[in-house]
Amino acid sequence: MKPPAGYNRSMAFRVRPGSSTDGPTLMHIEHSCRTAATFLPESLRDPGQNRPRSWRQWILCHPPYDRHPTARAVFVVYEHNDILGFVAAVHDSLFGGYRADIASLYVLPKYRRRGLGEMLLVRAARWLQEDGISRVTADCYARDRCRGFCDRMGGVVISSTQDDAAVVDMAAVVTYGFANFKELAARSL
Repeated sequence: MKPPAGYNRSMAFRVRPGSSTDGPTLMHIEHSCRTAATFLPESLRDPGQNRPRSWRQWILCHPPYDRHPTARAVFVVYEHNDILGFVAAVHDSLFGGYRADIASLYVLPKYRRRGLGEMLLVRAARWLQEDGISRVTADCYARDRCRGFCDRMGGVVISSTQDDAAVVDMAAVVTYGFANFKELAARSL
């Protein structure tokens, strides 16, 4: 069956604030994305060794996430009733000059490259902009395709756990700094 004339697939995707009832679904999405990350060593993809974050507790700021009760938010992208990805942002960063961190950004593998990550990042940027925050950090693995996404969104590498460029550590973490979140928040989707 053909979609009606003028139908835009991306119009079917929506973003809303996440809630504690979304916790199990967010754990499933994080797990699905980790197991699909074939560039990671098996030990980092094995659910027996690396459990997804308890998102319900993170959202509600329950232990162990209540040590630093800073403002935090989760936004989910969905189609119909199906959550396809999420972003988690927190008013905190380990890097000087940056006032917030994108704690997680996951989109289910089969829904990638459809603009969902950008929708989520723009929504997080708008939430942070409400508090006057325009400088943000985000982490990803050195071999993750997410690095290209961070580059396209205006991120700049500010730190890396990898010391030797000749030997690539599959689990090395790269930190991006976004100084342009004000411009990102102004994007229309």
